[in-house]
Amino acid sequence: MRFFCCLFLVLCILFMPHALFAQEEDSFDVDSMFETAEDVEVPNEQQQNPLPVVMPTAGDLLQNIKFYGSFNASMGLVGKIYPDDLLMPFASFENYLGFTARPAKDISIKGQVYTSFPNFEITIDQLYFDYILEDFMYITAGATATSWGNSLLFDTNILDDESDDTTVLFSSEHKPTKRFDAIFTVPIGRGQIQAMGMYKSSDVDDLSSKYLSYAGAVEYPLGPLSIKLFGRKWASADPKAMQPAFGVEITTDLFGNHINLWGKVHSPRGDFEDVSYAKFVGGISRLWTTENMGKIGFVAEYQFIYDSRSTATEHSSKRSNNLALTFAWRHIAKSDISVAAQWYLNLDENSGYFIPSLSLDTFSHVTMTFIAPIIYGGASYTYKTTFNSTKDLPTILLGVIFTLSLDY
Repeated sequence: MRFFCCLFLVLCILFMPHALFAQEEDSFDVDSMFETAEDVEVPNEQQQNPLPVVMPTAGDLLQNIKFYGSFNASMGLVGKIYPDDLLMPFASFENYLGFTARPAKDISIKGQVYTSFPNFEITIDQLYFDYILEDFMYITAGATATSWGNSLLFDTNILDDESDDTTVLFSSEHKPTKRFDAIFTVPIGRGQIQAMGMYKSSDVDDLSSKYLSYAGAVEYPLGPLSIKLFGRKWASADPKAMQPAFGVEITTDLFGNHINLWGKVHSPRGDFEDVSYAKFVGGISRLWTTENMGKIGFVAEYQFIYDSRSTATEHSSKRSNNLALTFAWRHIAKSDISVAAQWYLNLDENSGYFIPSLSLDTFSHVTMTFIAPIIYGGASYTYKTTFNSTKDLPTILLGVIFTLSLDY
């Protein structure tokens, strides 16, 4: 718990001087303009009729609200061609509809609704407000879907619950927001301090402190490095609770490459003794944009996991080493052709999958994609359904997918 005590002390040092010596800033205050004005008796013949009160119209209110959305529809065929045959047609529709309202200069309200087919799912992904407190603190509360961590392939979001399942990569599966957050952000120069309380409303029936978890972070740039120290304490009544966690994230740009280093440990006393779970992720990425050749980019990441918890399954290794790579070349030589590849490898079991793909922008907002996943070494891969391989025999798939997508 030393991390949380230090973070609380830093917050107190920052907040107390502001509370003791705060002065009102010069601002355009209509009420203060008339505080010293004297009442003047006006003869009846010179009195004017009061101006009519103008009520805001629906059009005036809508001017402060902006709507946005994203729609995606896909259909196609994915078939297993080795070692046996299996043909699976599918179709799916997803839509995100959101709004941003700004009723005052220091308050904004945001919300987003997600709908899908064939699950017929309708969920509120986001519904929260932002409040600026005297340009000193930013307060956010509601279903924010906030995440911490800059990894592009492996999961480095400490606000999520850790899973004992096989690592899932390259997944665009929708995850509904089932958490209420209260976030307090204080800028400090070019950095910031953030304190956060989280309430998992979907898992409990009543509001109690035993269902609240807490997280804190301090982020500040030092030269070419951006350094973030973070920690989290789980709710005592959370069925998925882990021991308190603390860690560090470092990001920088080096010779045009973006480098990210992230690590965390879980320990009952908030130190490096008796660590029950630890994870490290390191990655490098880069994007080239050329006028004649299109966009070329790659992301490569390594993940190490140490797990000594009793909740780990008997098949889970106490130490796990994983590699992941994704590569894409969009609009090759100004054409409508794009290629991509995704690769995941478990170094301990020599298992994983490789997914090459070829995409054609056939019509406006419509993309046709050919995929050929190869799963090997006993690994599994999920696309609409789960496909498994064995140690001796790989599983080979072929598929064609038509996607209609647009933002509005």
